[in-house]
Parts: sequence; C-alpha cells; structure tokens
Amino acid sequence: MASWVNSLGLVFDIIGAVLLWRYGLPEAVSRTGAIALILEQDDKAEAAKTKRYDLLSSCGMILLVVGFVLQLLSNFL
Repeated sequence: MASWVNSLGLVFDIIGAVLLWRYGLPEAVSRTGAIALILEQDDKAEAAKTKRYDLLSSCGMILLVVGFVLQLLSNFL
C-alpha cells in the first residue's frame, strides 16, 4: 500500500511540475490584457489567456503539494 501511495505522489509531482513548466506565466503575457501599441484598449483574448495560465499554474502547484504530502504519508503506512 505504501508503495502505491508513494507512486501516486510521484505521478502528481510530475504532472504538477509539467504544468508549472508549461503554464508558469511568461513575461510576454500581459496580466491586465492591455495591448502594447494601443494603451487605451484591453484585449479580451489576452485577459482570458492570463486567467487560464493562472488557473493551470495554480493547479500545478496544488498537485506538487498533494504529491509531496502523499509521499510523506507513504512513510507512515
């Protein structure tokens, strides 16, 4: 049982790390949705992309924490 919990924790860690690597917010994404050339206009698509990146990077961090907790828990099983 302990090895299964540990393995599940490792899988969560890998998925979480990949999500953070892929959706960690790059510098090129505007957090407000502002267009660089037209300062008075907001880009709805860019704002939606920012929300998606924020959600997926948060999911990645949560998966990492859950994975580490599962690995720690497996030591006590």
